[in-house]
Amino acid sequence: MLACVATAQAQPGASQAGAVAEIHFGFVEPPVVAQRDITVEAPVSLQATEVKPLECSGMVWADGRLILASDRHGLTLFTCPIDLQQMTIGTPTPRVVIGNEQELLDDAECLVIHRDPDARRGREQVVYVMCSLSNDPDELPLPKRRHMLRVALRDLDPARVARPVVLSAGRVRDLINDRFEAVGIEPYRTFNPDFSGSDKNTYRWGNVEGMCFTPEGSRLLLGMRNPLLGSHALMAVVVGVEEAFDTRDANRLNLVDLFAIDLGDRGVSDLCWDPVTQGYLITAARSNGPKLSKDQPFPPNTLDSALFWWGGHKQDRPILFARFPDMKVEAVCRLGDTPFIAVASDEGDVSEGRPQQQQSVVTVMYFTGIDISSQDGTDVSQR
Repeated sequence: MLACVATAQAQPGASQAGAVAEIHFGFVEPPVVAQRDITVEAPVSLQATEVKPLECSGMVWADGRLILASDRHGLTLFTCPIDLQQMTIGTPTPRVVIGNEQELLDDAECLVIHRDPDARRGREQVVYVMCSLSNDPDELPLPKRRHMLRVALRDLDPARVARPVVLSAGRVRDLINDRFEAVGIEPYRTFNPDFSGSDKNTYRWGNVEGMCFTPEGSRLLLGMRNPLLGSHALMAVVVGVEEAFDTRDANRLNLVDLFAIDLGDRGVSDLCWDPVTQGYLITAARSNGPKLSKDQPFPPNTLDSALFWWGGHKQDRPILFARFPDMKVEAVCRLGDTPFIAVASDEGDVSEGRPQQQQSVVTVMYFTGIDISSQDGTDVSQR
């Protein structure tokens, strides 16, 4: 078995450089134990008039398979088996989970499983998916970019869909925006050369790209890719999720906290609770931001994706344990109770002309935790 255990002392301001692994596309070496391009094509509409390649934006582990969301496929989830004995990664299978065009998920970025406490439902997996809440590249505040889905998946091979419900998470955006205005956080803008207006730095508001339930299960932790608060990423805590879906009433959703953590000028591209290390795994990356001068090269091509471990206390500094210099990491999850985690990266659109034309790449890594000598703070699940 390939093994490389990351260890570091959680001291504020201390450098963690000695414990940081560097992960590259195409190299299977410790701590990486498997890697595969899992790109498949699937229809983006029930009319099947157009197909696009899977662009993995979120993933969770269930019954020997990854469940994947694609930010290009507003009606479909994908399941992808992984053999952890042979360390082989299978081919994703699409499964339609939304039966109409009105409730499509545009820019679906967040995915989490919340176990159904009712044992009578057997092996059912209750999955939540949320869109980024952002405006589109032309500044349009599209309703389907604010959709949130709850759906039960049964069996997984093939997956059977039960009780899908789509709500608007626009209330969450409004509540976060109220906090932005109260403390003077500027909305996110980024350059769009095709925008018809005079200012090509279009108003996007922001992007929510990570989502997981806290360990006790009643609070939803959201991680924002942008905007940043100075050099820090923003995290939001939401309650009332199950009640909102049970009653079909999005007004049950409430924001109880908004705080910042230091990811080194990066925003959150995904996060998950890790039961093995009893902390959070956070993938982080930089955003392009606005173009500030005519002579500025754009996009800046500063990928700089990274993987952090965070204990869940707001005052604690997240600990960097892996960098991805040539990969755009979009998702992370623990593979059950094994020593392995998986990350998914978007290696560029096929239109970029890369020779291998890879799109979504899954990398399986060995990671058993961080040596924490002492940490003090307030746990977001207990606040």
